[in-house]
Amino acid sequence: MTTARAWLSRPIFLTSTFRDLQAERDWLGQRVFPELQERLRGRRVILEPIDLRLGVDTAAIADEGQRELQVLQVCLAEIERSRPFLIGLIGERYGWIPPPERMQAAAAEAGFTGEVAGKSVTELEIAYGVLASPAQQRRSYFYLREALPCGEMDPAVAADYAETFAADAGAPERAGKLAALKARLAEELPDRLRSYRATWAGETVSGLEAFGEQVLADLWHELDRESRDRIGAPAPTWQESERETLQEGLDWRASGFIGRQAEVERLERLCLDPGSDGRALCLSGEGGAGCGRDSANSRSRPRRSGGWASASTSISTTPSRRGRRGGVCSKRAAACSSI
Repeated sequence: MTTARAWLSRPIFLTSTFRDLQAERDWLGQRVFPELQERLRGRRVILEPIDLRLGVDTAAIADEGQRELQVLQVCLAEIERSRPFLIGLIGERYGWIPPPERMQAAAAEAGFTGEVAGKSVTELEIAYGVLASPAQQRRSYFYLREALPCGEMDPAVAADYAETFAADAGAPERAGKLAALKARLAEELPDRLRSYRATWAGETVSGLEAFGEQVLADLWHELDRESRDRIGAPAPTWQESERETLQEGLDWRASGFIGRQAEVERLERLCLDPGSDGRALCLSGEGGAGCGRDSANSRSRPRRSGGWASASTSISTTPSRRGRRGGVCSKRAAACSSI
């Protein structure tokens, strides 16, 4: 019987173009991922889907080129953090192709040496996250949607769902690159490729029940296999339960945290300042201001030097609490334990 009691986090990175695959992303987020989390709860495993559909916080970056670079850097960093799980959704759009210099800068920072010029962000994520790693290929799945009846749609709507219906000059080239990407996946990862059929409901994609069942079966096969040894862990003591409740709150606040890099780094510098020994730093603000997420995320980042811990105060341990919230970080773990 296993004696493991600590919660284990399992991030899953979701890559796809956005406008044409919103229905599939919603289906996964509202049906498949909650079902997986419920199955994993008894094994003390937290599922952390990473969906960058909401975007990356670049409001503080004035230069457009730097904003684009920040988006690419966050994408690759989240893929790295999500190993070993990545799933890709592919329709009939190739996606945004950033300027070559931005792609090359982001790839170089991530240590990726493959050719990136002229590729879309989606293909970069697939190349970096899966195709360049034999180990990763065994833990990733790709779902290809069969063609929708774009000829029956309004032309402007059809252009959002298929490159072959787009009117701009670059559409034929993008369609060719998409076909090449699908062919490469079929050649290199035939057992990791699934096709599914969806229907067009007049305004959105529907008929995703079979798609959801397939994704659920694939991911559960992997997650069940790797978490089976956590079945039957002995019940924790009340002290461990209290610590785990706090930890679960911190993990919930840190999950999906994107952006605010400057604020988090400033928080870390203050906590690691040799002159702050024996003191605590308190972040306070109205509900929704992000103090708890800032504190939790800074705690979850790898420590390069020194020893410090952070914790959300008890009022913000659970997601349902309202009112003033805050976060605390201290150079001494013992100090945080007593808060």
